[in-house]
Amino acid sequence: MKREVKLLIWGMGITLIVSVWGLERSSRILLAPPLRVEDVEVNGCHLMDHQQILDAAAVPPRAPILKLDLKEIAWRVESLPWVRSCEVRRILPSKLSFRIVERRPVALIHVGRLYYLDENGTPFKEPSPGETLNYPILTGWEDQWWEMSEGKELIQEALGLLKEVPNYPHLRRQGVSEIHLNETGELTIFTAKRGTMIILGRVGGGFKLRRLEEVWKWIMTRHLPVKYILCERPDRIVVGL
Repeated sequence: MKREVKLLIWGMGITLIVSVWGLERSSRILLAPPLRVEDVEVNGCHLMDHQQILDAAAVPPRAPILKLDLKEIAWRVESLPWVRSCEVRRILPSKLSFRIVERRPVALIHVGRLYYLDENGTPFKEPSPGETLNYPILTGWEDQWWEMSEGKELIQEALGLLKEVPNYPHLRRQGVSEIHLNETGELTIFTAKRGTMIILGRVGGGFKLRRLEEVWKWIMTRHLPVKYILCERPDRIVVGL
């Protein structure tokens, strides 16, 4: 019994000490001056300058770090055309960390105006003076039609072709300067090296590209002056000289 009383007294004493220590520590935190932002790090920027991120974030110098709305700061940064997503973290006592995921342009598209097109098929920004235009261009997606399901599907098909071309040596050497969509929904490729017109029709995909690679290899070995290539069917390709 005496042992139990002693243990109870010891427990109450320890609890009291911890409580007093906690109150004292809390008082020091509450009475201490607020933690302020002294440093900002930006990760993931390759196409943008870090200062663009800081300007968009608009965090005041030496702002109280615990009072900042990180979601609002991230939203401001994500309003930049080149930014796909932004994550903001506090690194106490005094640092903010930005993790940026940029949009990656894979082509240009003309939809009334010229825009960069990202890997998801979304036009996201008009090129500014000094920014590169060295991308294939998609034409024929006019007005708002590109936003409809069929228009988006054909954009994805065109981007799929651009992604596959590097896998075929002869086609890769020719390159792609333009993919055009005509009124009936058929895709036509114009090569970058010779300006050859390759009419793919409605159905593209890997099988047609494999057949085109075989045909182009045959053309190169014979040094033929090709004007156009017509893919009438997957098993029938016409070469115009």
